[in-house]
Amino acid sequence: MLKVVISIFLVFGFINANADENIKKQKLQIIQQLNSSLYSNNSKKIYSLYKKLASIYAKNGEYYRALEYYKLSLKIYKILKTPQNKEKLNIYENIAFCYKKIGDNFKTFKYIYKAIKLASITYGQSSKITKNLNTQIKEIHSRLIANSIY
Repeated sequence: MLKVVISIFLVFGFINANADENIKKQKLQIIQQLNSSLYSNNSKKIYSLYKKLASIYAKNGEYYRALEYYKLSLKIYKILKTPQNKEKLNIYENIAFCYKKIGDNFKTFKYIYKAIKLASITYGQSSKITKNLNTQIKEIHSRLIANSIY
């Protein structure tokens, strides 16, 4: 099943004609690594490559595409059943960032909330990371309320 999902995304055009040459080269390198990882069935490597690809798209301002790959990396991460909350927390933060850039306050709220729950478990309530996320969620919550009034 994992191979089918990965193959589908590899087949569809993921190299934007408007992207600069360096970004195209990075994407091609990751695609080649993904192809070789498919045959070795190395889920950890595939997870890492999807996350890198998502990061490239996010840095290039292609947030919808970045979301696709962050969500795929999250699915693979869940398959791995690795108890490293820091990785999952990072994915949630990245997904929230993309939704914030797109302007989807509800989904931004949803993923920051998930990140706060993990940060509280991993770092504690009084940690700098948890406090920062709490500040972000209050800001998004205010936007949601303001948008619902109008």
